[in-house]
Amino acid sequence: MIPKENIIKILKKIKDPESEQSLYDLQIVKHIDYKEEEKELIITLDFNRRMPNCIGCKPVAWMVQKKIAEYLENDFFEFEEVKQIDFKYS
Repeated sequence: MIPKENIIKILKKIKDPESEQSLYDLQIVKHIDYKEEEKELIITLDFNRRMPNCIGCKPVAWMVQKKIAEYLENDFFEFEEVKQIDFKYS
């Protein structure tokens, strides 16, 4: 398993493209589980507070969410004990 301090370091390093605040400060990542046998990391994200009401703005918000997931994948795949990452949205 990845040490908790490394997880926190990653969450503090990755910035939300819109606000430039860290994922740690925004509390976007709600939970991280690890299935050791499968070497799978399951990351639960909460973007509900950040979803705009404007229907035309939602595609932009989805693109930002996708970019954040890509940043998380890039950083967590650097650990040899992670072979797969799955995202859940709450």
